[in-house]
Amino acid sequence: MKTDAPKVIKLSEYKKPDYLVETIDLVLHLDNTKTLVQSTMKIKRNTDEVTPLILNGEELVLKSIKLNNETYTDYVHSTENHSLTLNKVPAEFTLMIENEINPEANKTLDGLYKSGTIFCTQNEPEGFRRITFYVDRPDNMAKFTTKIVADKKLYPILLSNGNPIARGDLEGGKHFVTWEDPFKKPAYLYALVAGDLGVIKDTFKTKSGRNVALEIYCDKGNENKCHHAMESLKKSMKWDEDRFGLEYDLDIYMIVAVDAFNMGAMENKGLNIFNSAYVLADQKSATDTNFYGIESVIGHEYFHNWTGNRITCRDWFQLTLKEGLTVFRDQEFSADMNSRSVERIQSVMGLRAAQFAEDAGPTSHPIKPATYMEINNFYTATIYEKGAEVIRMIQTLLGVDGFRRGMDKYFELFDGQAVRTEDFIHAMSVANNNFDFTQFKNWYGQNGTPLLKATSKYDEAAKRFTLTLTQTLPANAPKDAKAYHMPVRVGLIDSTGKDIASKVLELKEATQDFVFENITSKPIASVNREFSAPVKLTTDLTFDEQLFLMAHDSDSFNRFEAAQVVSTKLILDLIEDAKAKRTFELNSKYVEAFGKILADNTIDEAFKALSMSIPGEGVLHQEQAEIAYPETEAVRTFVKKTLATAHQDTLVKLYKSIEQKEYKLDPKSMGQRDLKNKCLDLLSYVEGGKYNSLAFDHFKAATNMTDEIGALTTIVHANSVHKDEALKAFYDKWKHETLVMQKWLTVQASASDESTYDAILKLEKDAVYDRTIPNLVRALLGQFVATNKVQFNHPSGRGYKLIADRLLELDKLNPQVASRLASGFKDFKRTPKALQDLMRPELERIIKTDGLSKNVYEIVSKILG
Repeated sequence: MKTDAPKVIKLSEYKKPDYLVETIDLVLHLDNTKTLVQSTMKIKRNTDEVTPLILNGEELVLKSIKLNNETYTDYVHSTENHSLTLNKVPAEFTLMIENEINPEANKTLDGLYKSGTIFCTQNEPEGFRRITFYVDRPDNMAKFTTKIVADKKLYPILLSNGNPIARGDLEGGKHFVTWEDPFKKPAYLYALVAGDLGVIKDTFKTKSGRNVALEIYCDKGNENKCHHAMESLKKSMKWDEDRFGLEYDLDIYMIVAVDAFNMGAMENKGLNIFNSAYVLADQKSATDTNFYGIESVIGHEYFHNWTGNRITCRDWFQLTLKEGLTVFRDQEFSADMNSRSVERIQSVMGLRAAQFAEDAGPTSHPIKPATYMEINNFYTATIYEKGAEVIRMIQTLLGVDGFRRGMDKYFELFDGQAVRTEDFIHAMSVANNNFDFTQFKNWYGQNGTPLLKATSKYDEAAKRFTLTLTQTLPANAPKDAKAYHMPVRVGLIDSTGKDIASKVLELKEATQDFVFENITSKPIASVNREFSAPVKLTTDLTFDEQLFLMAHDSDSFNRFEAAQVVSTKLILDLIEDAKAKRTFELNSKYVEAFGKILADNTIDEAFKALSMSIPGEGVLHQEQAEIAYPETEAVRTFVKKTLATAHQDTLVKLYKSIEQKEYKLDPKSMGQRDLKNKCLDLLSYVEGGKYNSLAFDHFKAATNMTDEIGALTTIVHANSVHKDEALKAFYDKWKHETLVMQKWLTVQASASDESTYDAILKLEKDAVYDRTIPNLVRALLGQFVATNKVQFNHPSGRGYKLIADRLLELDKLNPQVASRLASGFKDFKRTPKALQDLMRPELERIIKTDGLSKNVYEIVSKILG
């Protein structure tokens, strides 16, 4: 039985490193099971106190130690504590260590491991200690040189950080390449790749006239799927120069796509290692969402070159310093490359679905947490997406020009350093007349989503409109939590739909009145435009006023938001009817307003497609004290069925009006495909399977993956008579394409009918499934947990047992993947008692398992409370 809880790491106990590595020269002799690593480090004491040197190291076989070229024996190597302690060392010295590692046996996908036939690394946050003994923490920054030695026939491509400075052939069919990174960096940014890879090449001329070599590597045969990634990279480099004045700083920039990877991608200096899902794409095998995601993630990792690499984190509590800032930057990049309004809506939808749920659950934490057990568990929506919203608020408060001045000051003050969030705020402040961020910093240290209430009063005689904003801290906020400083963008709209006032209000108090003078008629307030503050908003607007905003608001986000507010209120009321087993019907005004959106030719297709969305189950669950899983699904189905039946003629007409003779990857064409597939999906809810054949014809005629998988999803989720035939046809066509098969698994795992559980058991045995590949686990089990709420929370408890069994199996291979599955139990305390009684034994079984990773222990212990 597991009895000892993992150690809690506390920000308050931060202590600077006793020793710093100034340079490290690595020589790696690559071998599948016995890779020899030779490390030569120049080390300097960083404190007045004489202490032992403690190096981190996991799963390493120590071969030898030399200090200043002399054999060193006064050490303790603890495999249990993952450390190597040198008891007596001078103030400055050279340390040489030889150790051996087994990349083939490394299924954690941390450190150096094999992905298929490729050697690759993943070192963020603490993977480097699986390569060699080191002071493995982000505030230990050193200059790295790497010599890679390998079989030339098997591994003709040898890559690492920086610029190549030497290469040559060796005896026994081997060769070497030496790489030098001129910039100091922490070990988490180190990278190595070796393999027989395909490559596409290009160049980019920087604003100062330097030519940078661009190279994207992949499995041979996939080179033609790398061109969109290359174009995205060049766009990213140009955008960062134009928007922030940031130029790339090495002679070469490389990306490598690998199948087995825990994360989406990694910003290793000059050598980004990517999950292949975020590199490989063509119109036949990738959806528009995939193309969009590739552009975004390529941008994200490139932007890290400055916000994460040139300036990095002092410690892992500062993770949002680089991630929140860089997510904001990639969101702005995507907005400039595509539709700004659509990008904003999609970002907020993602925030609400993932981060708001996280903020309200047992794993809630601030964007700058004060403690953690396992840092891998804090690569979360809160750190990334909420962190980006906090950065966006800073830009809203300072203005775009003020924010740019702050960024320039940040690089001026801290380039080449490992710093804190306070340092970023300091730069923003001093660049903007010492702007007072004292109260704003509450966003960094307090968890939970604030509640914002907006009420209004109009004085017709005085022509004065008063807007009262009240902020309430969430129930799970710290006891000493204080009011936030938040920017609230507001517009006032007259009866014709015209804006008559627009400004950013700075809310600092629990309640504040904001007065608008010379308002000649009672306006409707459009509050929190562009989602200027990441809050849950309620207003005193009537149902009809919300419908008015839905039709007339000039702010695209709030126009979309009005539709979401209306539909959320209606659906929650219907859920109560369903729980009480009352008959219910959908409000006719809402049905009519939905029809007006469908018929509105003044809005573009992408926005119309988004406006057709009704709130997801996860968003609706957040509004329920006790989650009603079957009733929520039943009501959402009823609403879709009612809307589809009422507007089926319009939907069919809209569907048929979109003809694309050739495939184009531009915002308008992508919006058209999205709208067409949304129409098809909604029509599948019409009684009697009236449009089954339309969906199947769409599937068979598809010339791109967006249409093919869109139709397949509609067919499967509608449990159409064509379901089995379509699934088999898709499988036979794509079974040799791993990335496409992930889509096939996802479609089936997210289907909410009773057959899904048995389908998952069958799919686990299929040749395309491999539990050692994180993408496949996420596509099948992860999708089941995250989106199939009715079947995961099945009244028999079978969903809980299945996921508990699988995560315990995975925990022995890859704790990061296992802990993500464990997060699926986060709603434990808000499920009905009957389900809690089924879930609790599984959670207790997990936490009592001998040898359980601290990754899973931390998540499950918080869920159980």
